[in-house]
Amino acid sequence: MKSLESMNQKWSIWIGLIGLAWLGLSGCQFSGETEISTELIHIPATARTEGNPAHLAPVIAFSDTAASLGIVAEGTQIEHTFSFSNEGQAPLILADVSTSCGCTLAEQWPRSPINPGESEQIIIRFDSRGRIGKNRKEIFVVTNASPSTTTLVITAEVIGPQ
Repeated sequence: MKSLESMNQKWSIWIGLIGLAWLGLSGCQFSGETEISTELIHIPATARTEGNPAHLAPVIAFSDTAASLGIVAEGTQIEHTFSFSNEGQAPLILADVSTSCGCTLAEQWPRSPINPGESEQIIIRFDSRGRIGKNRKEIFVVTNASPSTTTLVITAEVIGPQ
């Protein structure tokens, strides 16, 4: 009885190994025709000199990176607009605009490339519900410029009923 069980285990192992080998060989259908390069990356490698020199890169320039919303009554929502322009020589692409807290939303921001010399805006909404006291919130703007992330800051003092 033991020898039959041992033989079944050996066959199971062999069948399993053959199955894994078959899956591995059938899944690897790499033809070698596709060349992998840094051209697929939107932010070029810093060691590379040809292709997209630094003087042809986009440059994001904000008129202000910090804004004070002042004293705000608890429960109100305040919008603020951050204006910026592309002062570089290549199209500027905003990949993401995120915030440090759920009470702050990046509601509107450009999702298409901004050409050199053009200006755009990012509209932020701060919800003061449940935020009594001093507040400092950050907005992270990720682009294809260098540096790739710019941090914007809004501050507000929220007052509630006394």
